[in-house]
Amino acid sequence: MRGIKFPFGYKFENGEVHIVEEEAEIVRRIFEDRINGVTSPKIGAALYVEEIPYFSDSLVKAEGKVMTILRNERYFGADGLPPVITEETYQQARSKMRKKRDDKAAEEHRLIKKMSFCEICGTHMGHNYSGSGVPRWCCATKGCVNRVPVITEDMYKNAISTVLNSVVKNPKVLNVKATLTEYEPNESIKAHENKITEMLERKPVDAEKVTAEIFALATEQYDCCTFDMIPYITAELKVTAKRSEPSDTVNTELLQQIADRIVVGADKKISVIFKNGRKITYKESDTDEP
Repeated sequence: MRGIKFPFGYKFENGEVHIVEEEAEIVRRIFEDRINGVTSPKIGAALYVEEIPYFSDSLVKAEGKVMTILRNERYFGADGLPPVITEETYQQARSKMRKKRDDKAAEEHRLIKKMSFCEICGTHMGHNYSGSGVPRWCCATKGCVNRVPVITEDMYKNAISTVLNSVVKNPKVLNVKATLTEYEPNESIKAHENKITEMLERKPVDAEKVTAEIFALATEQYDCCTFDMIPYITAELKVTAKRSEPSDTVNTELLQQIADRIVVGADKKISVIFKNGRKITYKESDTDEP
């Protein structure tokens, strides 16, 4: 048994594996907290704050160690180790962890379905299964060219995540041509300007009346200005993208924050349309730069 590394909560002494009761109590606490709905990061953070030596290196390492403990079957007696917890306790904690993953997957599916549209007919994209049970996406409208499903679940999610990652790596791809402000004076404004000029030419100048007319003119001029919010929206989207990291899966939080919808064209090409109107299409041949 020498040279074998035992999990936290055990020690090898006098030729036998023994439970370290002080550490075992922490292991039991971890499983109980997880069963009661406390997440692994929160459990790890609590142990780190309490300065328990095994978890005191860093917050990140503390969370990782908690996850390792929750996954280790040896704590209920696997591999011949003395049990610290029952197998029932282990399975209850694992069930909580699986439920969280399932809930996250369901939330991801609902969001993507809500945001997905056929670019041809405008209908929501549907989600069904092939005869062999493979999940796939297609238009929900009969007769539409996108009704024939050739887009698998993996293809669809990969396209979305690749586009999002391209934006995270280079937020400048979100740039669109836009004018901040346009001013087009009408005939009323020109007449008003002439009136003020005439008032200023009269001597003596009635400063109070001229000032009132200037303010009235400014109001008219403002009404003739067209303000384009797109540059401001683009700036906000780029800041949000910079704060994110590339992900192997669909970053649903980022998708909600910066995207307006997902569309599928007649050629089955998948595009993400962002909140500033920018459309980025997934290119299978060039996954790094859609």
